[in-house]
Amino acid sequence: MSDPESLVQQADKKAASKQSFLGGIFGSSKAYQLEEASDLYVQAANIYRLRKQGQKAGECFEKAAKAQLQNDSKDEAANTLVDAFKSYKSEDAASAARVLEQAIEFFTLRGQFRRAANFKNDIAQIYEEELFDIPKALQSYQDAGDWYESDNAQALANKAFLKCADLNALDGKYIEANEIYKKIVKNSLNNNLSRWSLKDYFVKVVLCYLAADDKVAANKYLEETLTLDSSFQSTREYKLLRDVVDAVGEGDAQKLANTLYEYDQFSKLDKWKTTILLKIKNTIIEADDDLL
Repeated sequence: MSDPESLVQQADKKAASKQSFLGGIFGSSKAYQLEEASDLYVQAANIYRLRKQGQKAGECFEKAAKAQLQNDSKDEAANTLVDAFKSYKSEDAASAARVLEQAIEFFTLRGQFRRAANFKNDIAQIYEEELFDIPKALQSYQDAGDWYESDNAQALANKAFLKCADLNALDGKYIEANEIYKKIVKNSLNNNLSRWSLKDYFVKVVLCYLAADDKVAANKYLEETLTLDSSFQSTREYKLLRDVVDAVGEGDAQKLANTLYEYDQFSKLDKWKTTILLKIKNTIIEADDDLL
């Protein structure tokens, strides 16, 4: 197997070499040098990948992409940047996001919005789970949803918008979250594949209103759900919401705790619901403390 460092040194020389006089006349020498350089960088990168040296592989792919751009091979460069992203991903999340953002820019300019949206989702997950940059994660999920929607991929758009709404809610932006949840509800009403998810969206809207301390809006929307989907009234989720709304209305934190315990015996509350419900419970407790 070739020595990757030697390949990189050869590539660096070719990438840095100046065009000869004859090459300038025929207009091909520098382009050929850049093409050779990019090929050598890619060879080195793949050797590093085999050795599980993701950082070095990513750096080589980046150099290859730079040479390809200098050669005006934008499509090739975009794909090479994707390879850089895959290499960086396990070792350097920030660099992985950076190079993928560059690739996405090329994809959108080419009108490849479905592909761009897929990668935008990947970036959003990195911002959310590894870099903990919630504003960038929110924007990335929003962009992905918009691009899926423009490509008539509504189910994928809803999934991205849902992540955006969930993050807004966890960040305390309950009204902003509800605007998105309601949009998803509207998109799902006449879609047989997504109607089954309506009850979960209904739960999130009502809980967000309660977390925002708007009991009137929560109760009003709970009634509205029955006009949107009459079958919702017979579900365990509807009973949960009805009992939670009543407990909050009565300012009874213990009743709320009992309701959640009973529900959790049959349907486990996920992390998002647990977090929002804890906020609601604390609001009741704080209100009681203020009365003392």
